[in-house]
Formats: sequence, structure tokens, C-alpha cells
Amino acid sequence: MMRTAATELRERMAAGIKTSSATPTSIQEMRRTLAQLDDVMVALSRRLGRTTLGIAGEAAEVAATNVFDYMQDASVQFGGAPLGLRESAMLSRAVSGTEASVLRRLAATQDQTTEIMEDPDAAEVSPRMMADGGVLSRYSIETIGVFEDVLRRGMLTQKPWGDVRQELIDNSPFLQGAPRYWAERIVRTETMGAYNRAGWETIRAADDELGDMVKILCATFDNRTGWDSYQVHGQIRRPDEAFEWAGGFYQHPPNRPNDREVVLPHRLSWDIPSNLSWRSDAEVVAAWQRDKRKGSPPARPTMTTVDLSAPRKG
Repeated sequence: MMRTAATELRERMAAGIKTSSATPTSIQEMRRTLAQLDDVMVALSRRLGRTTLGIAGEAAEVAATNVFDYMQDASVQFGGAPLGLRESAMLSRAVSGTEASVLRRLAATQDQTTEIMEDPDAAEVSPRMMADGGVLSRYSIETIGVFEDVLRRGMLTQKPWGDVRQELIDNSPFLQGAPRYWAERIVRTETMGAYNRAGWETIRAADDELGDMVKILCATFDNRTGWDSYQVHGQIRRPDEAFEWAGGFYQHPPNRPNDREVVLPHRLSWDIPSNLSWRSDAEVVAAWQRDKRKGSPPARPTMTTVDLSAPRKG
């Protein structure tokens, strides 16, 4: 994104030179500032990549263990006896699946790939496979948009470069010293992603053994819970079916930065716990209004692809 922004800015600067609306000094300062921004973001991305890989492995082990324990407790509650699952196989699948998922995101930046990927077989995770464009870019689109808008206005209005630079700083928490905030938000979100990826892989491994697994979305409810979490809480899918929300489809949370939903395992022979019951339309509307949204919330997505009215087998 920075390269794209730099290219557009160079084109605008060329036009400024041609029309004598930009001085050589201002053009040099613009190029220097863009280069500095690029260096900061690339360096941050590399550090975050290494941090994310390390934390992802720990999160995967915790998630696999939690899913296994949850399934054993639920089996005793609903079936009267613990399950004879291969815990080590579930853990192995969870960890390997999580690592592959993180590497796919990191692979979107080539120099990260050469530093982080030690397994040559992992080279198959091409940047073209990554719709989100890397571990950092998903969280920076809005800021880049601000940069570009400020620069465009500055060129069009022939604003002094010192004023343009100050406006960039005023409009960017990143430039005001928020890289730590950005990093914390990214690592929190990536850790939730690793945890839920591992949980999903563990559910898939359990389904290979049991054949009747589903996954259920579970939201955290407090004064920070978004309206859409009210809408999707309790959504039920087969292990390889995607969940659905107003923004699209996803196999497991998070579906956006700071998303705190988790994916829980469940067998078709078990009853649905009350804490996973779907929230009412009235609760969704109340959360929508609390978030100061206008109009009405989008239609609720399909809540289950499984026929819950069918007789359950013990």
C-alpha cells in the first residue's frame, strides 16, 4: 500500500513540477517522509510477524487442550461417559494448522517470508492466496487512506509542505506514537485467530473420529459487544461449513480486529446448552441502536445448517 501511495504521489509531484506548483525542496521532503513511513511499517510488520508466530503456537496448544477438555466434560454431562479421543493427534493437527495459517498471512510480504519460513515446503503459501494482504495490512487501510487524502489535498491546494506534514501527524494515531497500540491490537487479534484456528482444527480432527461434530459461535457479552455478535451468537455449522455475518463468510473467528468470539465443539447427539441459545431480534436491534447505527440491522444470517428438530442419536 505504501508503494502504491508513493507511486501516486510521485505522479502528482511530477504534475506539480510541470506546472511549477511544487518546489524541489517540498518534493524532496515528501519523498523522504514516504520512505520513512515505509521503513517504519515494514520493520513493525517483521517484528509482529515473529511475535505472532511465537504466540500462535502457544495459543494453539491451549486451544486444543481446552477443546478436548470441553468435549470430555460435555460428553459426561450429555452422554454419561468421557470420549475415547486421540488427544495427541488433535493437538498435532491444531498446532500445524495454526502455523500454516499464520505463515500464509506473513507470506504476503516477501522479505518476511525469507526470514520466517524455514521449511522450503512452506513456499507453496503464495501471497496470491492471501486476500487480506499480510499480517499488518488488514489494520492499516484506514490510515493509508488518511495519508493519501491529506497528500492529495495538499497538492491540489498547493499547501506548504510543513502544513501537510503536520496534518498527516494530526490525522494519524500511528504517527503520534501509536505503533505500540497498533501492535497490541494486532497481536491480540492474531492471538484470537490462532486460538480459534486451533480450536477449529481440533473440531475437524474430532469429526474424523466421531463423524457427528458441529461448531458453534460463542460471543462475549458486555458493554463492548458489537451488535453483529448478538446476531451471530449460537450460529451452528458443520466443521467445514463457513459461518456467516453481515460482512461475509469465515470459518472461525475473528472476523475483524478485536473480535472476541470463539468457536465451540458440539456433537449432534448432545443438547444445546442454554448459554449458546440464539439472541432475540429485539436484543439485536437494541445493540444496533446502542452502537448508534441508523435504520434497521441487516437480515439475520442463516443460524443453523443442521436440522435441530431431527431425533438425536445417543
